[in-house]
Amino acid sequence: MPAMRPLAAVLLAASCLLVLAACGQDDEIFRANPSQQQDPDDAAIRAEIAALANGAKTDDPDASVRYDRAVNALILRGTKIETRLIDTLRSDPDAWIRVGCVEVMTAVGTKACIEHLIAVLVDEQPLVAQRANIALQTLTGQRMVPEAGKPDKDGVEAVPARAADDLALDAEERIWAAWYERNKDALQAAWQRWWTANKATFSLK
Repeated sequence: MPAMRPLAAVLLAASCLLVLAACGQDDEIFRANPSQQQDPDDAAIRAEIAALANGAKTDDPDASVRYDRAVNALILRGTKIETRLIDTLRSDPDAWIRVGCVEVMTAVGTKACIEHLIAVLVDEQPLVAQRANIALQTLTGQRMVPEAGKPDKDGVEAVPARAADDLALDAEERIWAAWYERNKDALQAAWQRWWTANKATFSLK
C-alpha cells in the first residue's frame, strides 16, 4: 500500500493543475463576454449629454451652437438612447441638461417616455416643465393647457398672453414661471388622468 502514495500525489497535483487551467479559461471567457465590455459610443454620448449644459449660457452664441449640436447629435442616435435620456432627465441636477433631454425626447421619444415627461411637470425649474408640456403635446396630440383667453380646462388656467409692449427677451419664460406656480399640480394631474385613461390603447403616430 505505501507504494501507491506517490501515484496518488501525482494524480492530486494533476487534478489541481486542471482546475487552475479551467479557472483561467473561465476568466478569459468572462473578460471576452461582449455584455461586459463598455459601449464604444458611451463616452461620446456622455459628452453630448454634458454639452447640453451650454444651454444655460444664453448670452454666449458659441455656447448656443454647442448646445444645438449636442441636441442634434443625440437626436441622430435615435430611440436607442431613450433609456439614457430618461435616466438623465429624472436624476441630473443641471436644469439645462434636463431641458435638452426633453428636447431630444420630443424628436425620438417612444411611448415609454410619456410617464416620465408627466413626472417632470412639477420640476423645480419651470422651463423644464414647459418643455415637457410641449413634448407631451407633440407626442400625444393632446393639449391640457387652454389657449390664451379660453376658460379653464380640468382646473388648468390658460397661460396669459404676452403684452404687446413687453419686449423683454425672457418675457415668455417669466409669464410661464408665474403661471406655473399656480398651475403645476393641476397640469400634472390633468396629464396623469389622461394617461391613466389612455395608456393601454395609446400608440405614437
